[in-house]
Amino acid sequence: MDPYRFVVEIAEHLRRHQLKVGVSESLDACQALNLVAGYGLPEIKTAIKVTMIKDPSKYHLLEEVMSQALERAASSEGEGEGEDEQGDTSSGSRLSQVSVSKDAQGRDQRSDRTVDVYMYSPMETLSRRNLRPIDPMKVRLGKRIVKRMRRRLAVLPGRRYRRSKAGELDFPRTMRAALGTAGELLELRKTKPILARLRVVAFFDISGSMDTYTDWIVRAMYLVKRLGRRVEVFVFSTRLLRVTELLETTNLEEIRRRLSERVDLWGSGTRIGSCLKQFLDRYGNLVDRTWTAIVVSDGWDTGEPELLRYTMEALRMRVGRIVWLNPHADKPNFKPMTIGMLTALPYVDVLAGTMVLEDMNSFLRFFGRAITPMKVRGKPVPKPF
Repeated sequence: MDPYRFVVEIAEHLRRHQLKVGVSESLDACQALNLVAGYGLPEIKTAIKVTMIKDPSKYHLLEEVMSQALERAASSEGEGEGEDEQGDTSSGSRLSQVSVSKDAQGRDQRSDRTVDVYMYSPMETLSRRNLRPIDPMKVRLGKRIVKRMRRRLAVLPGRRYRRSKAGELDFPRTMRAALGTAGELLELRKTKPILARLRVVAFFDISGSMDTYTDWIVRAMYLVKRLGRRVEVFVFSTRLLRVTELLETTNLEEIRRRLSERVDLWGSGTRIGSCLKQFLDRYGNLVDRTWTAIVVSDGWDTGEPELLRYTMEALRMRVGRIVWLNPHADKPNFKPMTIGMLTALPYVDVLAGTMVLEDMNSFLRFFGRAITPMKVRGKPVPKPF
């Protein structure tokens, strides 16, 4: 059986079950079939399962779909062999064949026929997209949440001060307090600046696995850009692209037009580690411990886990805090099971869902009800320059 036709048929049936299976997942499945060529049916099922289904709770649907597909493949293969005996040579043009038979006990047996799989090019898929208009009502609610998030993620001191036991000496307050004790300095008043400023570098995953959240990603980029004066925004899939300048305007329609015309990475593959390395190599000097990094991704990564671990560790040492927004974290009983999430999780300060930018209850769930800045893990809050 032609593996391309086999994968396409499975993808069509999975879409009938309301599963998001696109071209990117189908291409990954074709590559996975090539890697497990020569193995048994369980390995083939596992390869298709991990490449075409993103939600582990839907794995049971694959068993039913594959059983039906294999039965149709076996029947069509038998008819094809009968036609070959009668002189039909059309079957000789098949790209590859995957044959599965059953023994007397009903167990699946793989035949000894040669498997020849033609691979697709590993080059990235360049794709622009005509984005839909941005919903101003959702943006308006998001602005309220952004103001609260700015307080929680603040790292740099502002112009206002508060009383503190470990701050610097406040001479005017100390002298004023001494007036009540006949001029005796019985207490030294100290103050320190309130953390109020924020510097952010944000990375948005726009690969094929995040296609469902495209509208949200566009709104989130607009909102994140308004977290502060020093904000850098990047999008990534198989490579990294800086879009900060595209978000400078406040006109929602203009932002939609710019992103539609100039971003060509929509729906491509995902290489989180490689893209973070590109950022560290090209733009690493832009950030330091006074910056907060926000990564928006579902954690599905086709790159090397070791590279992702190395880049996450390097980014963790470079910035003051890392916040990871995963669209699946909003679901109940969520567990980070993908290799990308398991690799990056030790270096993440806050793992939250994407609804934190659109739902106040979700924001309070992950960031708490306090309005004071969150502590920076591992190192003290830096002083202003």
